[in-house]
Amino acid sequence: MSDVSSAKELSRVGFSQVTSAFAMMGFTSTCWGAIVPWLARENEIPISTSGVLYGLYLFHTLVGTIAVQLLSKRISLHTFVRVGIALTLLGFAGIFFTSSDVFIWICAAVGGFGYGGTGISFLLLITRCANASHFRMNVVSAATGVGALMGPLMISLLGSANIRWIVLTSVTGALLTSWIFPDAKWQFSPQPKKSSQGVSKLPLVLVILGVIFYSGLENSIGAWIPTVAVNSGMTLERGTLFSSIFYLLFTAGRFLGVWLSTRVKPESIVVTMIALTAIPLIATSLSGNSNLALTTLILAGLFLGPIFPNTSSWVARRTPDFPGGTTLLMLAVMGGGFLFPPAIGYFIEGTLTNAFATLLLPLLFISIAFFLFGGRLWRESHQSSARAD
Repeated sequence: MSDVSSAKELSRVGFSQVTSAFAMMGFTSTCWGAIVPWLARENEIPISTSGVLYGLYLFHTLVGTIAVQLLSKRISLHTFVRVGIALTLLGFAGIFFTSSDVFIWICAAVGGFGYGGTGISFLLLITRCANASHFRMNVVSAATGVGALMGPLMISLLGSANIRWIVLTSVTGALLTSWIFPDAKWQFSPQPKKSSQGVSKLPLVLVILGVIFYSGLENSIGAWIPTVAVNSGMTLERGTLFSSIFYLLFTAGRFLGVWLSTRVKPESIVVTMIALTAIPLIATSLSGNSNLALTTLILAGLFLGPIFPNTSSWVARRTPDFPGGTTLLMLAVMGGGFLFPPAIGYFIEGTLTNAFATLLLPLLFISIAFFLFGGRLWRESHQSSARAD
């Protein structure tokens, strides 16, 4: 029995709860931008040390993702959801309230592990259930975008003094939701050996590589917009405003993906949107006006927004008997965001916006190439299989 046939359906109530949990994950992820300086101030440590703590958290999200994939054939995803959110809550509580240097590092690792395990569990639920659809994937991704906007907004409205309570309330709400999950008490059956014989994994590898570079591009823009704005003579507050607008457009792109998902195949959305991203990046690199260059750059958020959810649906449809494809996708997103922004950071000191966009263009073009070639090989493989049948 294959994974698809043995998977249970995700009910409407279950889907609503998963959607709210995805919003929580977006909420907490963007709160880290404020958590890092808050930790430095509260614990009287250098901001670089606080940044390394965040890096430890991110590294353990990768560990949590891998752990769920290794155990998902034996343990219910429902169990991973509950345990993962609980560990995330425990980790944040320790980070916010501990005074021990050693314990705060342990809590960061625990919280990251739980967050990574939760994220891949929800992604598997959405993409690998019997009634999966890329419309649903786009909806939950749009919810993630809304959460990502609300996190910094709530901190701005309520003040950084309340940051611990803002984050803990969000995670606690998701934890309570996980205990009344009506379904998703299932795990994957072992992959049939015959399904993997003679099937090339090269298209999947190429698409995953495309995701790594896409994620590096997206996260580099989001991370460094305030810095390049300051380099261009603007205030940090003005640069942060441009960053907020970038994420607003990114979220709008997620909602655009919801509309497109009912009309266009996911692979077509991915290839089209990554190609359209070249327009604002090239225009920015050619611009000599700082304000105009930054305004043009943030337009990339609109095109980048729909890429991840539709890539998730694309990979799930092309690898029905290989849930590991979804895990590789999640690792690629995290890995790209973990590797490229710090690397780009070494080159942008004193760099203006147009030069920054020029640094990003290789990431974009490499991503486009991998998506195009991976998609082409998958189409050829599908056509060959259809002729053989």
